[in-house]
Amino acid sequence: MLIIIAFWTLPVSPQTLRIMGADGGFLPFYYGKTLNKGIFVEVINEFALETGIAAEFRLMARKRQAWALEKGLANAVFANPRWMPSPDRMHAVGPVLTWRDRVYAQPGLKPDSFDDLQGRICLRKWFVYSDQLEQRMGAGLVRLHAYNVQHMLRMFLSKRCDYVVMNETEFRFLALQGNFDATTYTTDLVDAEWPVYLGILKTEAALIEAAEAFFATHKIDVEAMLPTLPPPDRPISIQSGN
Repeated sequence: MLIIIAFWTLPVSPQTLRIMGADGGFLPFYYGKTLNKGIFVEVINEFALETGIAAEFRLMARKRQAWALEKGLANAVFANPRWMPSPDRMHAVGPVLTWRDRVYAQPGLKPDSFDDLQGRICLRKWFVYSDQLEQRMGAGLVRLHAYNVQHMLRMFLSKRCDYVVMNETEFRFLALQGNFDATTYTTDLVDAEWPVYLGILKTEAALIEAAEAFFATHKIDVEAMLPTLPPPDRPISIQSGN
């Protein structure tokens, strides 16, 4: 126990890229018991191999990320600038990819606009979606609450709702794990879209220089990576017989 405490109180080396990841995992970008799987993990492993700079992901509750940066326990995070911890102290490298929340619909429903959404839509409880979607609630569109992504997807696949809004990369990854065709449900409606950056503390000049050079030529090929990603440690339960 003393060894573990000592490890967590040591500041990171200037030549170590230590990236904070949510302690619950973030499918399919980083996940696994020690955040050792996922798109960002594969990319950072390539970064370390190419630059010779040690890099790792660290489990960290999001509410403690600013504290971890302040204490020197970490020096980087993948995030949109809007949710970047300690944004004034961070240099944003990228964007390295674009996050999209897409509307998925039951077969036969092909909405051309948000005004076409009628019926029931499954969304995460306590999650705030875009104004263009939120303003539709109650105007012929009923919101059904789900506690997490897998619960929301189970409700959708069991046809308890007509629509669902999910990160498109996550939806396709779960479709691969659940052995169903994501294209069956895909629509052209995008609810939200924002760029994701690698934020590094401005004091880490050498790490920033190396990351800028790496991502200037390295493009994340999500299409190629998704089918090769390993399954999560915990079995994914999304199918429902109800």
